[in-house]
Amino acid sequence: MFEKTITLTGRKGLGIYKGMIDFRDFVKSIFTSFKSLRYLRFRSIYTIIINQTRFTGVDALAIVMIIALLLGGTVIIQALTSLPKFGVEGFLGNILVIIIARELGPLATALIVIARSGSAIATEIAVQKWSREILSMELMGIDTKLYIVFPRIVASTLSILGLIIIFDVVAFIGGYIIARTVVYIPMDVFGQTLIDAFTFKDIIAALIKSVMFGITIPLICCYYGLKPNSKFEIPIYVSKAVIRTLFIAIIVNGAVSTIFYLV
Repeated sequence: MFEKTITLTGRKGLGIYKGMIDFRDFVKSIFTSFKSLRYLRFRSIYTIIINQTRFTGVDALAIVMIIALLLGGTVIIQALTSLPKFGVEGFLGNILVIIIARELGPLATALIVIARSGSAIATEIAVQKWSREILSMELMGIDTKLYIVFPRIVASTLSILGLIIIFDVVAFIGGYIIARTVVYIPMDVFGQTLIDAFTFKDIIAALIKSVMFGITIPLICCYYGLKPNSKFEIPIYVSKAVIRTLFIAIIVNGAVSTIFYLV
C-alpha cells in the first residue's frame, strides 16, 4: 500500500513537472514569435483585439456591476454590525479600500473574467484546432500562436484594468447606499475618507494585478485550448484551463498583496 502511494505520488509529481516544462516552452515559443509580428496584418490583429475587448470587458459590465454592488453592500453590513455606530463614518472608507480596492475588487474581477472569457477562449481555440482552422492558417504561413495569443493578452489586460476600476467605484457606491440606511454620512465626508484611505501603493498594486491577470488568463487558456486532439477532449481541457487559471489567479493576487503590504 505504501509503495503504491509512493508510485502514484511520483507519477503525479512527474506529470506536474512535465506540464510546467511544456508550458514554459509554450511561453518561450510565443516570445520567439514576436519576431514575426511585423508580418501580420495590423487590421486583422486590431479586429481581434476589439472583439475580445468587447466580449471580455463591455459584455461583462452588467454582471461585474451587480456583483460589485452586492459585495460593497455586504462589506458595509458586516462593518456596521461589528463596529460601534458612533464615529463609524470615519472607518468606512478605510474598510472599503482595504477589502474592496486591495483584494476583492481585482480578485473578483479576475474570477468573473476567467469564468466568462477564459472558458470561452479555451473552447474557441479547441474547436478551431479540431476543425482544422488552425492547421489551415499554419499552411498559409501565419504564426498561429502569435495571431491567437497576442491580441487576447492585449484585450484581456485592457478589459481587466477597466473592469477593476468600475468594480471598485460601484462597490463604493453600494457601500455608501447601505451605510446611509443605518447612519447618516454626508457624501463629501464619505468621499474624503475614501480619498484619504487610498495610497499610491494601492494604485500601483491594482495596476500590476490587472497586468498579471491580463497576461496569465489568456496564456493558460490558450495553452489548454491548443491541447485537444479530438472533440471528446475539448471539455476536459476547457475544464483544466478554468481550474488552473483560477488557481494561478489566487496565487498572483496573494503574491502581489504580500509584496506590497507585508514585505
